[in-house]
Amino acid sequence: MKFAVLGSGFGLYGYVPALISGCNQEVYLPARYRVRLRERVDVRPFEDVIQWRADEAAILQEVDAVVISRRPQDQEQLIHRHLGAPNLRAFVLEKPLGTTPGSALEVLDTLEAAGKSYRIAYVFRYLPWAVLLKQTLEKREAPGSIRIVWRFRAHHYAHALQNWKRSVSDGGGALRFFGIQLIGLLAEIGYRNVTGARCTSSRRDECETWSAGFGGQGLPHCRVDVETNATTKRFSIEIDESPAGSVRIVDLEEPFQQCAQIGGLDRRVAALSELCHELIDGRDTGYGWYRGSLALWDQCERHLGRENG
Repeated sequence: MKFAVLGSGFGLYGYVPALISGCNQEVYLPARYRVRLRERVDVRPFEDVIQWRADEAAILQEVDAVVISRRPQDQEQLIHRHLGAPNLRAFVLEKPLGTTPGSALEVLDTLEAAGKSYRIAYVFRYLPWAVLLKQTLEKREAPGSIRIVWRFRAHHYAHALQNWKRSVSDGGGALRFFGIQLIGLLAEIGYRNVTGARCTSSRRDECETWSAGFGGQGLPHCRVDVETNATTKRFSIEIDESPAGSVRIVDLEEPFQQCAQIGGLDRRVAALSELCHELIDGRDTGYGWYRGSLALWDQCERHLGRENG
């Protein structure tokens, strides 16, 4: 397939190597991205194999698939703008799919009505600890409980950046930008209900910490705690089998720690390659849990008392 990549940040250092090295696909980029790519040592070697075109309009006449790695409101607009292009058969989209659960659901409905193939970048599902978690839950029966803890200092807090990733109304924050990955995984596992949710922040329109409880038929209750402005790094999953005690099935500094960093590339490249491979090969078409993830997200927002959709 021929892929356009729209997005000069993670699009360049995440999706470009995933598609070229990981999936052996042709990649088309707008000429204005060239300077940004040359500034990055990790992806500079791809310059000569990329197909460079004047702009997006020229690219979208040649490709049959597009990766959109832009902020949620831009992603929504680009999907609606280019959905009618007859040559575009497939979309790879970032999370969150929209700025709110309601707008994300509208995008999902539009994609499916148009008959397009698509994948949403819920990439935790490909990581070793996620595979282990799923296997562990398949072998056990409720009751009991699970606790997932994710603490780190987000780039925008560490560098005092005022960008969309810290703005809840733009689709950022501990729930909408970070926690959404865990929501996707829990939806795939079978969690359907949110038993409570809380968000805290020292500033308006931000969500520094998010915690929530999840339930599902035949599954132990799961509590998630995400802290995006922490002084320490930790990612852990613990299953409590009281009174027998608890078992920690993973204890890392961050979720992608188990992924090899090949050639200085971002650790997420391997997972992105898996995501794109599934789209290219037509594998694993059972993605009904995408809707389930939006339903869980919507329930979280309702518990937080925010307007949705």
